[in-house]
Amino acid sequence: MIRHMSRRFAATLAASLILAGALAATAGAVPAVPGLPPGWSHAEINVVIKGTSHTLIYDSGRVTAVSAASLTLRERDGTVWVIDIAPTTQITIDGQPAAIAQVRPQETAVTLIVDGGSATNVTVRIPPALAAAIAAAEARQQARAARQAARQAKQQGGAGG
Repeated sequence: MIRHMSRRFAATLAASLILAGALAATAGAVPAVPGLPPGWSHAEINVVIKGTSHTLIYDSGRVTAVSAASLTLRERDGTVWVIDIAPTTQITIDGQPAAIAQVRPQETAVTLIVDGGSATNVTVRIPPALAAAIAAAEARQQARAARQAARQAKQQGGAGG
């Protein structure tokens, strides 16, 4: 038990030091969102940078809902968090800059909130199985739209003749 707690403490300390260094090195800019250690879904880390205290809040989970102003995550333990999104929130999907409108339910995300308020960073990863399912669903939707367009064209051609 003590060994397990020591590893958690060491991981937290290491993450805090890395984040503190990243914040200090970028003169207060927000660092990229690293992944949480395996099995972690929520962490609050307090750091002091140049004499100023900051609280970094990380949440990781499955996206259940998305709007222009928020992202809802369900963590591994079932906890649900609604994360506020601002126009300045930096969003990446599989390493590429993205807009909140591109984030879809069932994708996994790690969010970072600095000192409360809206998320500063949202890092989304699309699991391969989900990516394949999304591609298949989009192909089915395109095929349906093409069939519908062909039926409408046929009906319009038949009505005019």
